[in-house]
Amino acid sequence: MGDTEPLLVQPDWLEARLGDPDLRIIDATWYLPSAGRDASAEYAAAHLPGAAYLDLSTDLADPNANVRNTVASPAALARRFSQAGIGTDPRVVVYDRRGGYSAGRVWWTLRYAGHARAALLDGGFTRWQREGRPVSSELPEREPVRFEARAEARWLARKDDLLRVLREGGSRIIDARSPERFRGQGPEPARHRGHIPGSGNVPYSENLNADTDSFHALARLQRIYQEAGVRFDEPVITSCGSGVTAALAAFTLSLLGHPEVAVYDGSWAEWGNCDDVPVEQGSPSM
Repeated sequence: MGDTEPLLVQPDWLEARLGDPDLRIIDATWYLPSAGRDASAEYAAAHLPGAAYLDLSTDLADPNANVRNTVASPAALARRFSQAGIGTDPRVVVYDRRGGYSAGRVWWTLRYAGHARAALLDGGFTRWQREGRPVSSELPEREPVRFEARAEARWLARKDDLLRVLREGGSRIIDARSPERFRGQGPEPARHRGHIPGSGNVPYSENLNADTDSFHALARLQRIYQEAGVRFDEPVITSCGSGVTAALAAFTLSLLGHPEVAVYDGSWAEWGNCDDVPVEQGSPSM
């Protein structure tokens, strides 16, 4: 994206463009069941004017997959985006209520489905509301529009891709889970604890300023990922618990200009429940 279409947009940039016919907004707020929060109810109570709501686990996931949150087929994604009024051509800005925790996943899903003009709102809904910008409880009604599915397979990595990396090298793996889960020392929903051998660890929260929900400065983000072993001349595959915060890592690396980033969609929900893959515990390997 050029300077006129930033990958990360600021609230004043977006507020000045509310109502633009070439712009669509998605509220992508999503919580784990343990959070005890209802994202759709929060959206109904207050959201950015004109924003559609999409749930990554119900609207954009494959209901027949064995692994939770597995992304739906590009054709199915195209139908769902179309129904929400999200077309192929208008630019799209995605936000959530946690600075990008789940918005990154919907951004990545758009890119995987072939949408080239997607961006995130820096600071998300929390910053937007804190700055006193307009919100609405009106549920927008949009007619279905054309969304042409053009699968961008380079954004998606599968278990076999990870196994090939372990055999042959050629890519850096970055795990976005907490350090405790990464080391195999914290509670883990999967049967096995630890991480994919050779992975680096950049917890998703490291991308964000905890006080503002905004992204850290680019220089700081670049340092964080380079210290985790990322090189900008080597492909990166990101992973996490179930492919959600891995997508935020993919977004951040794209924001930094990394040319080749993919998300391991199955992530630890798949790898950690397999008995035929290697598992490593302890501190990150470099």
